[in-house]
Amino acid sequence: MQRRQQLIEVATRLFAQRGCDATTTAAIAHAAGITEPILYRHFDDKQDLFIAIIREMSRHTLEHWHSLIAGAPGPAHQIRAVAKAFPAHLKRCNDAYHVIHGALLSCCRDRKVKAAMREHYRKVEEFFCSIVRAGQEKGLFNPNLDPRASAWQMINIGIGYAMIAQNLPSFGHFSVDAAIDFVLLGLSPTEKRRS
Repeated sequence: MQRRQQLIEVATRLFAQRGCDATTTAAIAHAAGITEPILYRHFDDKQDLFIAIIREMSRHTLEHWHSLIAGAPGPAHQIRAVAKAFPAHLKRCNDAYHVIHGALLSCCRDRKVKAAMREHYRKVEEFFCSIVRAGQEKGLFNPNLDPRASAWQMINIGIGYAMIAQNLPSFGHFSVDAAIDFVLLGLSPTEKRRS
């Protein structure tokens, strides 16, 4: 398992630097200090390794988010906790997010990679849907909103923030608080928006 994790970490770094298409299994093996046959003991091919990166990043992100919301007193605080921690999380997992977002743009031609990406985003969608549903049940969020649509608004803000922060870091200023307020205003019951 240690070797497998090492290969995931090395491949994540190389995919982030060079892109999926430009990174060979030979380059990954060389950077890990092993031979290609050893790499193939752990992964069937480059796509299999790429999928392992997606799943590892997905698992890590969702575990992190669940730990953040565990102590939050309610759905709005849960959304705030995740959003406020996202910039630091993005920095810690910078290479993995480059790989994921690169997959959205290039490697998604492979059906297995597409399936892994769909699996990741379904889990993220369900994470946010559960928060929205809890807010709706408590009367804090508009009961007429589709939780999936609300979840995707949060996902899209996160993807947009990550893409800009990673690729155009000096491009203006992003206020996490303003983004959270925007999302929460959209989720609030109609009568609360008027006041």
